[in-house]
Amino acid sequence: MASKSKEWGRLPGYLLATLILSTVVLGKSPVEKSHSLSLVTMVPLLELERKLIDNLVNHAKALEEKLQTVRSQIPLMRSENEKGKLDAISYLSNPLNSFSLIRRLHQDWFQWRKFMEQPVGVSQMRNIDTWLEELPTKMDLWEACTGVVRIQRTYNLDLSDFIKGKINGKQYNSSMSCGDIFAVGHHLAKENRSAEAVQWLQEIPNRLQEEFLVVPKHLTVEEVEVLKLLAETHLKEEHYTKALVLLDNGLKIKPQDSTFLRLRRKTKNLLKKQPVPIPEKTKKKEVPVRDIYKLSCGGMIKKPSKLHCFYNFTTTAFLRLAPLKTEQIGLNPYVVLYHEVLSAREISMLINKAARNMKIATTYTVYPTKKNRGRTAKAYWFNKENNKLTRRITRRIQDMTGFDLTDSEELQVINYGIGGHYLTHSDYFNFASGNYTRKQTRQGAALGDRIATVLFYLTDVEQGGATVFVNVGYSIYPRAGTAIFWYNLNSDGNGDPLTKHAACPVIVGSKWVMTEWIRERRQIFIRPCLPSSKGTSPKS
Repeated sequence: MASKSKEWGRLPGYLLATLILSTVVLGKSPVEKSHSLSLVTMVPLLELERKLIDNLVNHAKALEEKLQTVRSQIPLMRSENEKGKLDAISYLSNPLNSFSLIRRLHQDWFQWRKFMEQPVGVSQMRNIDTWLEELPTKMDLWEACTGVVRIQRTYNLDLSDFIKGKINGKQYNSSMSCGDIFAVGHHLAKENRSAEAVQWLQEIPNRLQEEFLVVPKHLTVEEVEVLKLLAETHLKEEHYTKALVLLDNGLKIKPQDSTFLRLRRKTKNLLKKQPVPIPEKTKKKEVPVRDIYKLSCGGMIKKPSKLHCFYNFTTTAFLRLAPLKTEQIGLNPYVVLYHEVLSAREISMLINKAARNMKIATTYTVYPTKKNRGRTAKAYWFNKENNKLTRRITRRIQDMTGFDLTDSEELQVINYGIGGHYLTHSDYFNFASGNYTRKQTRQGAALGDRIATVLFYLTDVEQGGATVFVNVGYSIYPRAGTAIFWYNLNSDGNGDPLTKHAACPVIVGSKWVMTEWIRERRQIFIRPCLPSSKGTSPKS
């Protein structure tokens, strides 16, 4: 218990207040809903904030009414008092005045005391209590911090510009407050990512003075808390001189603070023990291999040449009447982009239905109950035979691919949240491989592996959110109504590692996609397994 109290004592004031409100005052905590994993499920939070603001307005009105009552009576009371003080004997010689003075002091001031101690805002506090379970949790904040850091790191954004709302060269009418920055820095420090924490935390001191004039004291980040955490992160990075300067600055604000004094002694000792660096011969540094994933997400990979666009008339007989606009993305692996395959009305219907039923998107893992941080999104599964819309889309997928979708998986609609992404993965299970050991359901194994994937884009994304094939450098950016198609398996039935792909973090925008994974069992005569090399293209 003592260690827990000590840990609480190290929390910033506003974070501690939140923790106390959710656990001590009411004895219960908000329910984690993973708000940041999907933008559409964050929409109710704006309505919750509106209710909280209105509630605070009502609290202010109650305070104003009480204050108005006090202020309206003070001039009357002062006027009567000053009239008596002009000539006290003459004033008190009038029995009405002297009696009123005795009565006022005996009765009125006891009533004033009761009025002064009467609590204001009780009903408003009750309202907050009823909404507490709807507030984001500590885990929700953790996920949001992770998403923000992911955006900044993946796209190598200038941190100072990012905080000011200049994102990837475009200035937005938004910025991060000191509280926002400190929350991210605190998160990184707790994750033992000290070097990154330093970068975020050192942005705060210059902004504190600006916020001091507009942010109420109980919401401001205390400078001593910033200096303390920044000093601790510098210590972990073995930047002892920098840490010492920060600790000295903190002691100027709180000269007797035990934490600062202890850290200062520790830092001084470490400085004494620090070995003198021995000059090394200049060595030619090896240039690190750049991360192909980040390069692809940033659109810095050169696209394959000798590709073309065409109308697909031949995959099915229906396409002779309504050919598909097709763009080749790459030939090995074969990936094509179909244009205008979903209408705005169809997209609206899909999103409106899915938005009401979003759940955390899961992946096939050894531990299915454990959250997979490699995929941050929420999803909804459509039964393909449930309505006319999904049946129509299923027929369209058959025209796009030439495959039989009878046994294939349901349509999955996904919405990404803050920095929403899906790390590099393959869609196939590689049942044909002798190395495959993962247990599958009897039904899954019977349907065969995922021979191909069709990925629809339901929205444009202002910045980020590309689908990248990391082994070959393909990058496809979301455009509403388009869809990409590729084979996951080679002609021999084995998984094609070149099809490993990822969903880059969304920077700005709401990314909606819909996926159809096509199983191989029904395709035995459409695309038979042959002892050949790579995947072949559809008829065109």
